[in-house]
Amino acid sequence: MANDQGRSDIIDLTRRTQALFEFNRTAAPQLESIVQVQEGIAKELESFARNWFQRRHEATETAFKALQDVNAAGKDDPAAAIQAITEWQRGSFERLNADLNDWAALCMRCADAAMTAPSNMASGDANLNGAGKTTSKTESGAEGKPRSKADGKDRSSTKSTGHATPV
Repeated sequence: MANDQGRSDIIDLTRRTQALFEFNRTAAPQLESIVQVQEGIAKELESFARNWFQRRHEATETAFKALQDVNAAGKDDPAAAIQAITEWQRGSFERLNADLNDWAALCMRCADAAMTAPSNMASGDANLNGAGKTTSKTESGAEGKPRSKADGKDRSSTKSTGHATPV
């Protein structure tokens, strides 16, 4: 009898939670947007990785050339050896700088992709236009003139930073 009670509890729990796992038709646009964002980010990452590996390959080649130059100069010309090492280090610094620039650009493009995607998923309640601002007629009194929710003042002439406090 206890086994029947346990089995019916599991069946009851399954029925109650089944609705959570059913596909919600209203979620389709959000899921499509998420997939598009992921595909865009994956393309950006592929490009970043390809460029990064090309720079590492160049670094290996230039290190090998610098080693050959140092060995060719031998003990007779230490200035030439120092020059070869200096040139290799200069190139390495340029590659590291390119890495940093590419990384910053990648982060910005990925953040932009993630931030612009939710606008495609906006519900019809109120169109938010940044941190605490709205362009709905009921809040602003006129279409398209953003006002702060806190004080109701027109904020259309000031640049929004998206922060709650001015930065």
